[in-house]
Amino acid sequence: MDIAVGLPSHVPGTGRDDIIAWARHAEQLGFAGLVATDRFAWNQLEPLGVLAVAGAVTERIRLRTSVALLPNRGSPGPLAKQLASLQVLLGGRLELGVGVGDRETDYRLAGAEYRGRHRRLETMLEEMAAIWSGAGEYAVVGPRPPVEIPVLIGGAGQNTWERVARYAAGWTFAVGSPDSFAAGAEGVREAWVRHGREGRPSLRAQRYFSLRADRRDAAEEFLRRYFGFLGPAAEHLVAGSPLDERMTTGVAEAFRSAGADELAFLPVTSDLAELDRLAELTL
Repeated sequence: MDIAVGLPSHVPGTGRDDIIAWARHAEQLGFAGLVATDRFAWNQLEPLGVLAVAGAVTERIRLRTSVALLPNRGSPGPLAKQLASLQVLLGGRLELGVGVGDRETDYRLAGAEYRGRHRRLETMLEEMAAIWSGAGEYAVVGPRPPVEIPVLIGGAGQNTWERVARYAAGWTFAVGSPDSFAAGAEGVREAWVRHGREGRPSLRAQRYFSLRADRRDAAEEFLRRYFGFLGPAAEHLVAGSPLDERMTTGVAEAFRSAGADELAFLPVTSDLAELDRLAELTL
């Protein structure tokens, strides 16, 4: 199982120097990927810009959104061109984790429709794939991505499993236990076979983490605010997040046993010391 790490772009106050230092250090330590989250109604940096900066100061590490809220981003045409250009500039290292999200405020404040977002996601993926391949009249739209942009779809439930099998290279799991991940992974694999896909789907997971005992209260408060839209369920997410060293190693082993191809640890701080200790515990 690969270990990736989130960029601290969702931590309020994170700036350019933080992103550059974090990206460089993560690559030096040997993490497999860097992940940037997406949310409109929050004080965080926009993920595609973040990945562009991170890619400019690294050479090998993969760069992924997890997840970009595609139905909240307007027309698929300009977005497809932006992503193709980013794949060119990143030397083929871009991976596109996509989803719809459950925060109605993100859509309302961005001027996008919340209802019908699942179907819009499918429509956008279809049109973006046509643009990237230069199909039909899209032959005049460039650039072509130098390599395919792997799409990973987030979410849960049968509709998600079917969507992954129809449109994506794999699945990304955001919230829940390793047992929930294992059950979802089985659903994805069954849908994959049912749709006649070759090979196997890529199965990714992610968890927020914090390693310093003296910062546990601050980490819990951050997660309560970030996931406050879940109501009482936010407490379950906080309780299941690895917020000390013992839990972090346990979570890594549990997801490895559950069949994850990659586990991304998302930070609640931009302190580089967290990266060093995470590498010691998990790589």
